[in-house]
Amino acid sequence: MIGQRRLRQVVEVALGLVPTTFLLLPFLLASALGTAMAAVAGGAVDRATVVLIGWVLAGVLGIAALWVVVLSDGAARLGRGGRLVLAVGLLLGIAAAARWLWVMGTGGHRYGAATWTVWLLLLGGPIVVASFRLVQLWSSLRDGAA
Repeated sequence: MIGQRRLRQVVEVALGLVPTTFLLLPFLLASALGTAMAAVAGGAVDRATVVLIGWVLAGVLGIAALWVVVLSDGAARLGRGGRLVLAVGLLLGIAAAARWLWVMGTGGHRYGAATWTVWLLLLGGPIVVASFRLVQLWSSLRDGAA
């Protein structure tokens, strides 16, 4: 029989990690690489390009940190420094996802229900799972658990 902890972990992977990792992450990485290559080849590495690549990398770091936290069941075996690094990674990922949803909502474009559904499915799961796991990490850091 599957335990409650293992079932939660399976749900977190299935709903919070797999869609984003396999549908969005390849496009994020390809766009960051293409943007960087075009900027360097054209000799025009401006602030906007660096900021864009920074947001993409924040999202990638967030997903990587979320995989580690979920698969290690809260990073209980990691030391305080490792848990702090993962917490920062989760915060970066949440910020990148929330920023993208904010830009979509305030950018002057009229996105339809289908577009919003896709983005909420891709980003909503990781935001929820990362927020839950961030609270767990913060509690372990605050309580001084080794």
